[in-house]
Amino acid sequence: MKRYPIYRGVDNEIEFKGLRGRYFYYAVGGGVGCIMTALFLHILGVPILLNLFFLVAGLLASYLIPTTYNKSHGRWGFDKLSVQRLQPRYVVRYQSIRSLLKNRVRAHKNNP
Repeated sequence: MKRYPIYRGVDNEIEFKGLRGRYFYYAVGGGVGCIMTALFLHILGVPILLNLFFLVAGLLASYLIPTTYNKSHGRWGFDKLSVQRLQPRYVVRYQSIRSLLKNRVRAHKNNP
C-alpha cells in the first residue's frame, strides 16, 4: 500500500514578523511599489539623497502602517471596519407608540 505524507497547516495564512494574511501582502505591495518608484525617480534624474529619503520613508511607512492596523484591528480588521460603516447608527420611527398599539389592537380584533 502506498503512503502519502500529510501536510498540516496548508490552509493557514502566511505570517512574517507578526504580519498575517492580507496585512503581509499590503506591506509587500507597498515595499515593491516604493522600490519601483525609487527606480523611476532615479531614471528621471532626481538627486540620489532625495531618492534614498523617499525610498526609506516609503519602506518604513509600508511596514509600519500594516503592523499598526494588524495590532489594533486584528486578523479580520478591515472586514469589520467596512461592515461597521454599513450599519445604521440609529433607528428612526415615524409613528408614535400609541398609533402602533392602536393598529395592533385593530388587527387583533379583526383576526379571531
